[in-house]
Amino acid sequence: MNAKNKKNLLLKIGQEFFASQGFTNVGLAEILKQANIPKGSFYYYFNSKEDYGVQVIDHYVDNYIMALQSLLKSSSLSGKDRLLKYWEKWQFSQCDNNFEGHCLIVKLSSEVTDYSEPMRKAFCRGTDRILSLIAQIIAIGQKDNSIHNQADNFFIAQQLYQQWLGASLMVKIQKRSTAFTIALHFTNFLLDNNI
Repeated sequence: MNAKNKKNLLLKIGQEFFASQGFTNVGLAEILKQANIPKGSFYYYFNSKEDYGVQVIDHYVDNYIMALQSLLKSSSLSGKDRLLKYWEKWQFSQCDNNFEGHCLIVKLSSEVTDYSEPMRKAFCRGTDRILSLIAQIIAIGQKDNSIHNQADNFFIAQQLYQQWLGASLMVKIQKRSTAFTIALHFTNFLLDNNI
């Protein structure tokens, strides 16, 4: 396995472990054992566990952005339908048992942002990129008249993203998907109405 593949494997395994167990609950020994990579090799790619955490976040966001960009380019759908498809995928990924698909932002942000400034900044960069793409999709919907709310597209994106992050937390707390039903209702209302 070449160096790039080893690093990508470590990032993928880190994402899976962190999404299922959190950051502080996972030791490097577990990750290295799963990857079948010696400890010395780990420090070839990462300066510390915190640096590793930052790079796992960046890797997660890069993959997330690629999936979101495919929706942005999906010209066969209206802007509103693209957004609804995004939220539908969000619901599915947060409710299945595949921790690799779970939102790392939901899982880790409240855990690490108080004590790791580099990880907080990684989450900030990542969410800014995500919000920018959501805002672009909203602008498409405003232009094609599938979204009737003509407020600032970035402001709408922030409202919706925050709603869905909160809904994801409630789903985790309640162990039922009611919060996603409410978030979807709010999303449709917000997209159809100037408020």
